[in-house]
Amino acid sequence: MGKQGGANHERAAVHLTRQCDYGVRAVLYLASLAYGTVVQTKEIATQEDIPRKYLPSIIRTLARSGIIRTLRGNQGGVMLSRPPEEITLHEVIEAIEGPITLVQCQREPGHCSFGKKCPFLTVCEDVQNSMVSQLEGTTFADLVAGTYVEAKGSKRRPATGARRRPLGPPVAGNRPPRPGSSA
Repeated sequence: MGKQGGANHERAAVHLTRQCDYGVRAVLYLASLAYGTVVQTKEIATQEDIPRKYLPSIIRTLARSGIIRTLRGNQGGVMLSRPPEEITLHEVIEAIEGPITLVQCQREPGHCSFGKKCPFLTVCEDVQNSMVSQLEGTTFADLVAGTYVEAKGSKRRPATGARRRPLGPPVAGNRPPRPGSSA
């Protein structure tokens, strides 16, 4: 925790960026399709309500990380580089955000005047390890199926968050209906 300035110091919330949210949604959309399906980024942007101006940068980052493949040409687009059961939520988040750290002193050792003697650091490390474990144990196949892995016990549970459209098992060649369409 260390010494902070007076009451006017800036506060940084622990959160994922909008870019990370868009990246997770893009990968989730690809995971909801039959593995190997190639789609254009404009389809992802439309289906997941991602501003088109942000998507190329996110796609490049995910491609550099080996999560998706980009294909050029008339039939070009993007696709997952591996099956959704091999891509974890942790992998996608770290591809976009970098290493997950709960507090700054974990990211920048020596920043805190307490160092390893800080009683709060141990709690933060445990929370971080639990969070990373849950993210590593949750694949995009889990998310498509509407389940996730509990951090303590590693058993699958139903997810409580509702998607804009239901995600059932993808059928080869079929794409999920667009929001607002009758399918």
